[in-house]
Amino acid sequence: MYYLRLMAIILWFLGVMGCNAQKPNTLTQTEQKTGWVLLFDGKTTAGWRGAYSSVFPKHGWVVKNGELRGELSDGAESGDVGDIVTLKKYRNFELIFDWKLGKGGNSGVKYFIEERQPKPEKGSQTGYEYQLIDDADYIYNGKPLPQDLKTASIYDVMAAKKPDIKVEVWHSSRIVVNGNHIEHWLDGKKVLDINRNSEAFKQGVQQSKFKDYQGFASIPEGHILLQDHGHSVAFKNIKLKEL
Repeated sequence: MYYLRLMAIILWFLGVMGCNAQKPNTLTQTEQKTGWVLLFDGKTTAGWRGAYSSVFPKHGWVVKNGELRGELSDGAESGDVGDIVTLKKYRNFELIFDWKLGKGGNSGVKYFIEERQPKPEKGSQTGYEYQLIDDADYIYNGKPLPQDLKTASIYDVMAAKKPDIKVEVWHSSRIVVNGNHIEHWLDGKKVLDINRNSEAFKQGVQQSKFKDYQGFASIPEGHILLQDHGHSVAFKNIKLKEL
């Protein structure tokens, strides 16, 4: 009898939790009161446009089943339809998003995107990239990836401290930018914490492919960008709070 009552309580609790579970691509009342906004509503591409464009790409990036998907296949950086960026620019913010890659996949979420002219003939617009990639299986220049090119790193500048991620499953990421202080989080754990005034950051920039990009270490604000790297990627629950 005790066992049956215990099971009934457990089932009731699970039912309540299920009813109270937050729906994807929505804001709780607390989030709304504390200044969070949705960058993706789960239904439309409102708030986004193509990089160096006034309109959203006509193909490649689509909304399906509450996900913003890059259904891309060329393999090259900006090799299909190109990157997409937010309409607004941001300076100090907290950004959270869920994402999923397939085996061998490669993408990224960039911030401080300035869209400097002239437009690059090849490749993606320069910015700070929260790298998204198949850490274990992606081969770069014939070799396994170095740590600063793996997921959650500031691409080619600062390495995240974490084990290799699994692909074909959903992950949750968080970026915090407050003045010169930057944090990258992955699945609830802080994996990168750096100040742009530090010698470590400045050295990372100087040793990166961005060393000749004037002012890279001190870009004050910019758009947020979802990268077309020619591999399919999916995003949902993209939320931002300005600080």
